Amino acid sequence: MFKTRIACTWLCLALTAGGGLWGQSQKPKEAVAHPKNEEDPDKDLQELQALLNIKIISVSKVAQRPIDAPGVVGAVSRDQITDYGWTSLNDVLGNQPGFSPSQDFDRRTISARGVFEGWNNNHLLVLVDGIPMNDNIYGTAYTWEVTPLFMAKNLEVMRGPGSALYGSNAVAGVVSINTVKAEDIKQGGQARLRFGDRATRSLDFMTGGSAELFTYVASYSTMATNGNEYATLDGSGRTLSSGGLSSFNTRDHRDNDYFFAKVEGLYGLEGLSLQFHQQRWSFDTGYGWLFQIPDVPESMNEQRQIIVLRYGLETGDLTQEYSLRYQTHAIDWNTRYYPAGTVYAPGLTEILKTSADELFFRAQATLKWGESGSVVGGVEVNRFTYDGDRAHYSNVDLNTNGSFTASPDGSPIPLKGFLQWTQRDPVLRTAAYLQAATGRILNGVLDVTAGLRYDKQSSDYNALDQPSPTPGTYVQNKLEYSKVSPRLGLVFHAGDDYSFKVLVGRAFRTPSPAETFGANTYALASNIHQLQPETSDSVELASDWIISKNLNWRINAYQAKMKNLIGYSVANANLSTNLYTLTTRGLETELLWASGAWSGYGNLSYAKRVDETILDPTIQSSGDVTWLPSETANVGVSWKRENLSLSAAVHYQGKVLRRSSDNNVPLFAAQRPESVDPWTSANLRVAYRFGPAVEVELGASNAFDQKGYLAKNFQFPFDYRIDPRTFWIGIRLR
Repeated sequence: MFKTRIACTWLCLALTAGGGLWGQSQKPKEAVAHPKNEEDPDKDLQELQALLNIKIISVSKVAQRPIDAPGVVGAVSRDQITDYGWTSLNDVLGNQPGFSPSQDFDRRTISARGVFEGWNNNHLLVLVDGIPMNDNIYGTAYTWEVTPLFMAKNLEVMRGPGSALYGSNAVAGVVSINTVKAEDIKQGGQARLRFGDRATRSLDFMTGGSAELFTYVASYSTMATNGNEYATLDGSGRTLSSGGLSSFNTRDHRDNDYFFAKVEGLYGLEGLSLQFHQQRWSFDTGYGWLFQIPDVPESMNEQRQIIVLRYGLETGDLTQEYSLRYQTHAIDWNTRYYPAGTVYAPGLTEILKTSADELFFRAQATLKWGESGSVVGGVEVNRFTYDGDRAHYSNVDLNTNGSFTASPDGSPIPLKGFLQWTQRDPVLRTAAYLQAATGRILNGVLDVTAGLRYDKQSSDYNALDQPSPTPGTYVQNKLEYSKVSPRLGLVFHAGDDYSFKVLVGRAFRTPSPAETFGANTYALASNIHQLQPETSDSVELASDWIISKNLNWRINAYQAKMKNLIGYSVANANLSTNLYTLTTRGLETELLWASGAWSGYGNLSYAKRVDETILDPTIQSSGDVTWLPSETANVGVSWKRENLSLSAAVHYQGKVLRRSSDNNVPLFAAQRPESVDPWTSANLRVAYRFGPAVEVELGASNAFDQKGYLAKNFQFPFDYRIDPRTFWIGIRLR
């Protein structure tokens, strides 16, 4: 692991040194863009104007200003990310309207619009330069620190359904990371080093340049921390001699690194690009995989490699794009599910080393006409394959048809495939989509966008629960899902600075391989015969008004019915189940402003449950938003003058209600309040620039050490404590 980090760092340094040599062949007009005047008193105003006029593409796959796009969307610049000290997508989304921080197991998740997000089944789609990057095994969007922002030029955040263009997972929103290009990198490279409390340290490095026929960018980020460890109750029910529940220290050590490289063709190779992503992370399970804090250390390691090859061709008004993405996800776990003396006298440990691959292909064409009319059409093919484990064993017989008894002498028991239901049977997903936009019609007053997408997933699978006439083989059954995702967007314009939008759409999320095919493990419990895809039908009214060059106001109201939401059920350890159908109405509003050396944002969000249908008998109905707040608010202020910059960002999380079924265990219910109190957290940053190349920054997260909590759903005696105050110091080099 250490050698890998050293190799990545030396590769970036070598590219930096080589940039000067390769850059000699570069024409002056193609040189790195000149930096902005850092001392311009109107720099913040210019940044706001750039955000309001940036051409975003994630909403309709056609470049449009946010005010004109048929969706609720905003842009976040690299300058904003730097000014507020944000380092992950969670940092950014937690300060946007409609989103709120949450947690499940060890993962810091982001919930959206009144719907709690669990450990692996979040309803976001992450794009990198337009290519879907969600995980192939879980379907997860990696929004916490394992996906760094140092490689991002800007972000696009779309709230609401995006399946009409992107298919599965684009339910609560789409987050698009647009990566830095070679011409964006000033003076050959950038670097940042940070140190903070609890042994937190991070390093980010980026370089870029040009050769005769291509430009390149390389970025490396690494982070490690002791995490948020504290004494707490868990769900094991272990007691003291006095009869009270025992407390244990959570385990939250985390570290990760990410290497990103991109090559883009010039001249005869223009339109051709190649990307490589190497993502690795290690973690502790916090409260334990089954909410029983481990009594021995674990070793949890995962990594992904992603290669993306793209070719784009523009001929007049017709643009073609062909994209091929390969993803492999490797797992190396040593998991402690139960401590000694609880369910199993020796405890329960499982060792798993496995991987799965995915191949994604997309062919897309865009035809533009008139000033802003367009037709976008495409086909996609996705092939998921799992061929077995490199190692898989436990001290308990966890095989699907096994005894679930511990090894009498403590020797390891071999386990069959982690995803045995689909072992050597590929999962194939195919899709076709078409979208038409009229451009401005009726004297420029109206813009209509209509789209439709059809997705089909099919796979043969091993029927592990059916007897086979031939020993060692399985009956083959077939599993199929298909979904149609329509969208309609009406954008009414009153000049160039005001629009009113009526948006109707459907989104869906297909159960992931982990949810569908898990076998022979305590980590997953398959529900292959009953699990159904999730769908979301939404209606949204939105207004976007650029009041002046200094001020932008957005407001939107929505109703979304999310059907068959999937989560872990307490009916069986880690059983993936359709828990409920929820209908939510909400209101979101935000202001973006800038004046002189000052700039900032403010937003409010409110969600109300109007209907729900409970599908899991372990959950009791509630007429309220539960497990996350119905009200959130954010305010951010930034001030920059010459070499000094200051910022403050404040997040308010409202009261969180529970369901009555969360308190069915009296001993546990007595340990936590009936609801989670509201809390407010503030992040501060100050930076001073020494000349053009060095900047020193100081910051504090949760600066006033608010003792806030994130709700734990279901019957447990604890909630997740938010991170305590963290002071950090950093240096940025350019």
